[in-house]
Parts: sequence; structure tokens; C-alpha cells
Amino acid sequence: MTLLSSEGITENRSSGEIIMMQTATRTNGCALVSLIIAISVGSVSCNRGSAATGSQQAKPRETPIAFQPTKENGGKRCEALWYTGQPGDEHDSADHRCFALQEKLINGALDGKLNQMRDALRDGANVEGTTYNKFPALHSAALQGHADAVALLLDNGANVNRVIDFENSALNMAASGGRADVVRVLLDRGVDVCYKSAGGTAGDIARARGYKELADLLKSTERTKCK
Repeated sequence: MTLLSSEGITENRSSGEIIMMQTATRTNGCALVSLIIAISVGSVSCNRGSAATGSQQAKPRETPIAFQPTKENGGKRCEALWYTGQPGDEHDSADHRCFALQEKLINGALDGKLNQMRDALRDGANVEGTTYNKFPALHSAALQGHADAVALLLDNGANVNRVIDFENSALNMAASGGRADVVRVLLDRGVDVCYKSAGGTAGDIARARGYKELADLLKSTERTKCK
């Protein structure tokens, strides 16, 4: 099992949302803007006609995956347990079907394979369940930097503030690996930036890891949210 140190960070750029832009001419691939009405406009870079800002638009919410009762799953979704696949384990109930489904979901999260994750949820995997020697799907996706997978899991009921072994939250794990895109998704979904593990807040972890821009983003949010 991968153990995270009490450190972490990602990069962040200035965020901005341009709500109206009228372009006059283009010179050397860069747009000359004649009129811009902006809200919270940050730094805008011009590169071959494209403007880049530090933030992305919020990812559209996905309709939760509908569970499909079948003879194989007995008409029941798996429980939010820690499945070992070993008969007699108190956390497993010898349910090999659920063990396989949770493995499918978590492996999909680790690899960013959204359709695999959707299939597992449709067949009965529990968004909060996990298996031996692995993190839950949300934390696995956050650690690997798969923002789309994180969003999908949150859309399907994953607890954005769940804390697992070794005081790890999805936010702290994303900060630890410098996963800026994941951090932005979690912030958009109302993650608790004030949670403090032994290594500090996610902002502390990012700063300790050397992800200055990400740390600045998180610390700025902390100043707003944390008392």
C-alpha cells in the first residue's frame, strides 16, 4: 500500500472568467482585444491566438449511474466495506462478486478509465467501498491526478471529505502529488480546506512539497474559509 508523507502540493494559476470579448484583429497569432468586460480576470497569456488562465471552468455534473439489478448481483448494490476476497473475513462476508466489482472500480479510478468505472457502478460497486491493500476509488483517482474520475465519483455520491488510513483525505493526497486539476475539482465541490492532518492542511502539504502556486491557491482559500 502506498503511504503518503505529510506533505504535498500542485500548481495553480490566476483564475478568471471572461464573460464578453470582442476581438478586433490578430497579429502574430495573438488576439488584439478591443473590448473586454471581465469578472475576476487574472493573468491571461496569449499564445498563437489562445488565451490561457490558471483555472478551468467547473466540470459539468454527471447524472449518477443507475444501478441495474440482475440475477448475478441479487438485486443489491455492494455495501461500503473493505473487501479482502478471503472467506471468513469480518469485513468481507466472503462476497467475491463485490470484491471483483470494487477492484474494477478502483483500478478504473487509478487508470482514469471512466467507462470501466461507470460499468462497475452500474453493476453494483459501492462508491465508498474498497479492497485489500488499496485506497478507495476517490482517493486513488485524486492521488493519480485523474480529475474527470474524481468528478465522476463525486457525482455518484463519494464523500468529498472522507478521511482514510494515515489521516489521508482526497485533498491532501492531491496536494501531495501536485495535482492542481484535482484540487480545483475538489474545491468546486466544497471540500474542507481546513482539515488538518499531522502534516498540516493541504496548503501546508503543498508548500512543503514545493508546489508554490498550488500552495498559494490553497492558503488563499484557507484564509477565506478557516477561522
